[in-house]
Amino acid sequence: MALADVTSLQRRLREWSLQPSNERNYLRGPQQMILAALDDPRRVTQLSVSGYLLGTWHLGCGQLDVLSGNATGWDRVRLGVAFQRTALWLRCSRRTQSRRGEGADLPALQTANCVVLALALNDPDCEELLAAFAALPDDRFGEADAYPLFVRELLALRDLKRPVFTPRLGIYGDVLQAWTSDDHTLSRRLHALCEYHLTRTRGAPGSPAEFDEPGMMLYPAEILAVAAVRKCLDLRTPKVEHPLMFTNLVATSASGSWPSDPLLQRMRTAVSRIGRN
Repeated sequence: MALADVTSLQRRLREWSLQPSNERNYLRGPQQMILAALDDPRRVTQLSVSGYLLGTWHLGCGQLDVLSGNATGWDRVRLGVAFQRTALWLRCSRRTQSRRGEGADLPALQTANCVVLALALNDPDCEELLAAFAALPDDRFGEADAYPLFVRELLALRDLKRPVFTPRLGIYGDVLQAWTSDDHTLSRRLHALCEYHLTRTRGAPGSPAEFDEPGMMLYPAEILAVAAVRKCLDLRTPKVEHPLMFTNLVATSASGSWPSDPLLQRMRTAVSRIGRN
């Protein structure tokens, strides 16, 4: 059944990339809005939203290339992460208060996805965003935010801190509980997380699913993020026998330096300028 689900998701991703309305909403429209907002400090929100959408387009189309056997698609995937990370970092210039303290104005789910992508792909420029997400107070996470909470605890482990286990983590907490278990136990927990991933690729109005984004549907970034954090800690990650782990998105990897893009560089300059104001 899982193999059929993966095949169905590949078809869904391909159909998404071919829809003219998606090219307009995720590529041409955001490019125009970014250009219009770059020099206008009043359009910070527009710049952030447009950058994230453009990143989504590059992520989805790049992954489709990789799935088709075109390794150059990894450059578009990494470019997509860079646009999303830059867009989210732009929001860090705004601070919000809560009962538990001050934190960056970051959307929990979108940022969690960007964090696991950055970890999985070894993003060299992600540390500021990771630190901002790790510092978010508890009350910035809702009752349905088990996955973002899990990602925050992954960052705690990476920083050699003790993770916090709560019932709110659900199946994600099972993985953390098996962190120091034998390979068989951890592999079973990660396999269960792959199965859960496939059930969380289509949300509903008012009830978003963790992986209902083109760049996350077929890419088990949360599993690869676990492996990346364990590698940082000199821990081995057992092999996970699941169809989601056998596509070209896992069997191949990006190489060389991260790609550059003139529009991304202009966004980064705007982020730096806004951060100084």
